[in-house]
Order: sequence, then C-alpha cells, then structure tokens
Amino acid sequence: MIKQSIARILSVELDRKEFLKAVGIGLIAATGVTQIVSTVAKQASSSAPKQTMNFGYGASAYGGGAANR
Repeated sequence: MIKQSIARILSVELDRKEFLKAVGIGLIAATGVTQIVSTVAKQASSSAPKQTMNFGYGASAYGGGAANR
C-alpha cells in the first residue's frame, strides 16, 4: 500500500514551479512540527514547580541568593 502511494506520487510530472512549491510546503511542515514539539516541551518543563533552596550555599543573600523576606 505504501509502495503504491509512493509510486503514484513519484509518477506525477511536475514543472519547476510545482516542484518548488511542494518542496517548500514540505520544509515548512517539517520545521513547523519540530517547532511545535520543542515549544510544548519547553512549556512542560517550565510549568514544573520550582524548588527553592532554604539551606546551604546560595540560600542567603550572603551566599549569592535572593534574601527571603
């Protein structure tokens, strides 16, 4: 079934304009999908609750962290 689909797509004659149009749409689709996946991954990691450090180095203003008030 897949071989038939590929054979049918490859058997269609295209002029240069149609070929470039098809390649452009393919590139936009490929980069669009990867961009959406990376955006979703960033949102998922940034929505995780951040843990604040209450002890150890960096816990106080002297250690380089923000002062807890």
